[in-house]
Amino acid sequence: MKRLAFVLAAALFTLTACTPAAETATAETLPETEATAEPTSEPAAAETGPLYTYSHRYAQDVVYDVMPALNDQFDYIGTNVYKNDLNAGQVSLFYSCDDWCLADPYVTSDAVYLLTYNRDRDNKIIALSPDGTKTHEIPFDPYASTVVLYSDRYFYCMDGHAPYDTASGFRLDLQTGETAPWNLPVETISVANAAGDFAVTERIVSDYPVPFPRDGEISDALLQNSLREYDLTDIATGKPARKITEFPYKGTAEGAVFAAYAYLGKAGNDFYFRFEHAMSSEERSVTNVFRVRSDSIQEDLGISSDLFVQALRQNGELRWLFSRDGSQGTVTVYDLQGAVLAHVTPPDGMQVYYPVSMLDDGRLLLVIGYDEEHDNRSRYAVMDADEFLNGGSAYREMTFAE
Repeated sequence: MKRLAFVLAAALFTLTACTPAAETATAETLPETEATAEPTSEPAAAETGPLYTYSHRYAQDVVYDVMPALNDQFDYIGTNVYKNDLNAGQVSLFYSCDDWCLADPYVTSDAVYLLTYNRDRDNKIIALSPDGTKTHEIPFDPYASTVVLYSDRYFYCMDGHAPYDTASGFRLDLQTGETAPWNLPVETISVANAAGDFAVTERIVSDYPVPFPRDGEISDALLQNSLREYDLTDIATGKPARKITEFPYKGTAEGAVFAAYAYLGKAGNDFYFRFEHAMSSEERSVTNVFRVRSDSIQEDLGISSDLFVQALRQNGELRWLFSRDGSQGTVTVYDLQGAVLAHVTPPDGMQVYYPVSMLDDGRLLLVIGYDEEHDNRSRYAVMDADEFLNGGSAYREMTFAE
């Protein structure tokens, strides 16, 4: 205890001596912060459209794959974007450019946005219409900022995050390129997802201000006595509106060499979280799943797996949980009460076999391999959900339209 007290005292001295601007930036005061990008308009107004996250690219009847283009010597020469029309059952080349683009396309109801990431060039957002025509470009540096949520009109971006930096954010207008401050609390660790009109955010609750020092011993002591709080956050102001739950920052597995919480998703008014921990560096990590009910009661669903537990969503709502034993192994599917729905063995000859999302009509979108002839893009298939759970093989693969 004396050692811990000394470490905490040293941390407090370090923080007050080295970061005077953060003296009052505790989790209680929630001070406003300036966005890293220079704002060109007033603070963000209320959002009028639905909020999307990265998984939204799999929620519609068209899926876009952004792949690096290579020449015969396997040199990187640009980017190819492929369009998978899930209803027509066809794949086609949608767009090509000589820019290097991130693999994550941002798909809205009326556009596809690509982010370039060339270190030696000015980076940008490329806006594409549904027919693959480039409509405009907006300057944007993905090395400096991260897109955490988006809508039909805006990107919501973060510059830095706790615990070793103060979080700040801005909202980027995808039509005009103008930015407005998005005043996230400086204690924000991440923006985990969207929940209706709100963002699900994660922040540090501590007696000490962020940023924490990068000294390993001091920061470990501070984090050991801190909490991870998940909130529903007002998308316009960036301020937490309601606490969902909180966990010890370092987890609850005493003696673990690794412990981490992650947000899985929501179903109705219930929120789901994954807790991973390993008791030694040689062991595989164990995953447990928790549900926070609408009455704020937290439940362990009884899932304890040494495999990575993932979320399967339908339009942003959690439908199943699943794990898979390697790329070709058994897929174990759980319902949202923790019961096993099925152990699915992939059909013979599959390179990979796992569900990605549930479409509007209830069909599953699956990845079943990679197309070596077309930039090693993912091979997608659609399948009835019951057929998948019953171990069937009546899926429809997307075929390439030359």
